[in-house]
Amino acid sequence: MGIHVVWILFIILGVVFAYKGSKIAFLHVGGLLFSLFLNISGWYCPLTYLENFLLSLCEPSSVFPGSFVARVLDTLIYPDLPEKVIRGGQVLFVCFYMLFYLNYYRKYKAIRPSIKVEH
Repeated sequence: MGIHVVWILFIILGVVFAYKGSKIAFLHVGGLLFSLFLNISGWYCPLTYLENFLLSLCEPSSVFPGSFVARVLDTLIYPDLPEKVIRGGQVLFVCFYMLFYLNYYRKYKAIRPSIKVEH
């Protein structure tokens, strides 16, 4: 569960790396695209399967059905909402961040035009 929490925090707060000009922002964009792909295709995060496997080694009855995100967010933030609604919210979140990155990239290109080296 700890790995999932770190991943979710990175997806939510990773945009800070873009503000700071860090190259880690590229990993954040990759993570957002990966999240978008998983949610559109209806797949669960691979960390869910890893957690289920590790939980089954300790206590088989502790394996939870379905997606980690659906289970945790459903109980903490979105009570009594179907998984489709949660996935839809995640897709909207990722699309919002991708619009931010597109806008950020445009501003960055306008401020810092490409430097041409003459030989």
